[in-house]
Amino acid sequence: MNEMTLEFIRNINFLLEKEYNPRDVARYSFSFSLDHKIEDRKLEYAVDYIGGMDAGPEFELTKEELIEFINTNLL
Repeated sequence: MNEMTLEFIRNINFLLEKEYNPRDVARYSFSFSLDHKIEDRKLEYAVDYIGGMDAGPEFELTKEELIEFINTNLL
């Protein structure tokens, strides 16, 4: 696993330690996409998907769903 993916997961885990707020996670993911040139396809997909949770409540993942999504797509 590359360093950029590890950084993304570490910061998501940090957000999950606090009270879970899907909008905060989505904002972080969007910000991450602006701050990094993502060349890894799996990471790019995950960052884009998680960032899309801010589009509306129908796109939000529960904390458990987010963890499962990360485990399936990045680990």
